[in-house]
Amino acid sequence: MKIKKYIPTNKEQEVAVDILEQLFFCKTMEDIHKVYDIIYKKYQLKDDPFTKLPCSNKEWAKNSLEYDKQAMMERYGHYDGLE
Repeated sequence: MKIKKYIPTNKEQEVAVDILEQLFFCKTMEDIHKVYDIIYKKYQLKDDPFTKLPCSNKEWAKNSLEYDKQAMMERYGHYDGLE
């Protein structure tokens, strides 16, 4: 079984370059935290409800619904009205 080689799109490469260029000039952890905040806002990322790591809006919407279902099931034994 052959694994297909990943070929990034030009847009994906531009985003990666943008992030790496900003990190390249960081000298302290404080600088890295500032870059993190800038990237987070620039690309409109959200916190994954399960891991609290950055994720896309599409991932967040899917995971948020699942998180709410699990939380309601744990608290109330059902999750009516979330669909």
